[in-house]
Amino acid sequence: MSQQLRSRATRAVAVSALTLTAVVGATCPANAASPEDHPIEVTFNAAGIQAPESHQGGLVSFRIATDDAAGRQLQLLRPHAGVTIDKVLHDLADSFSVTGGTAAAGIRAVRGEAEALGGAMVTSAVHEQFTEEVAPGAVYLLDLTAFQADPAHPVMKRLDLVGTSGQSANQARFDDGMVIERDEAAGPRFQTEDMDHAHLAYLVHNESAELHELQLRPVAPGTTEEDLRIYYAGIAAGRQPKSPFTGPATGLGVLSPDHSASIQAHGLQPGSYALICTVPDERLGFMHAVLGMHRIVTLQ
Repeated sequence: MSQQLRSRATRAVAVSALTLTAVVGATCPANAASPEDHPIEVTFNAAGIQAPESHQGGLVSFRIATDDAAGRQLQLLRPHAGVTIDKVLHDLADSFSVTGGTAAAGIRAVRGEAEALGGAMVTSAVHEQFTEEVAPGAVYLLDLTAFQADPAHPVMKRLDLVGTSGQSANQARFDDGMVIERDEAAGPRFQTEDMDHAHLAYLVHNESAELHELQLRPVAPGTTEEDLRIYYAGIAAGRQPKSPFTGPATGLGVLSPDHSASIQAHGLQPGSYALICTVPDERLGFMHAVLGMHRIVTLQ
């Protein structure tokens, strides 16, 4: 067996362990369709969010699209018992503050008040599908792009997940690589394995104690980690350095700690990309990318 195949085989074991954690004991007919074959279709743009009112819970797949060329971000939220969605949105708005203390307090509150179940950053050229385990109950689809522009008038849709499909992780597509969002001594970081093709599916797992997202931003060939460090150091210092990014973000929305989702982009072009997290740090209020949560990858 080649080294590459051994690496992928080792990763497959890790992927299975992470994915199956939420669905151990689930049973389903041997001929049951994969959840990716019957996704929850969501489209959104400046006119609002179009999505079904209800769907089966359990192992579910969302297919997200927009006709907005500039790109938009959709976020899934589930308030904890006794917490209203209005309270979550109030604190989420604080997390976007330019004042570090306010942003830190806001994002801490959101982590304690709700499950962040991912989402998608899409453009008119790139739509995405993500799959995860979501128990029955209400979830809220939030147009995060519109919310950042006008938090007083959130664009949102409630989706009721009723019952379960009985599908297990064995019905899900095989992930071709993985990204782990983790805490290290130097700060929050991305760990990647076999993330090397633009069209493949990747498992994203948040093993950190904080909320994280996975933005994928195109950069010019030759862009380095040091280029990103200098750019974000300038941002932290209040300057407006020249952006290293050459296009809008795609990727996976915010995940709560100990949550996982599989994501696949459709229409993403090969090239150099920066993985970044712009969620604010719970202590300092700086976006995690300022603290070093960025990584260059080349996708074929």
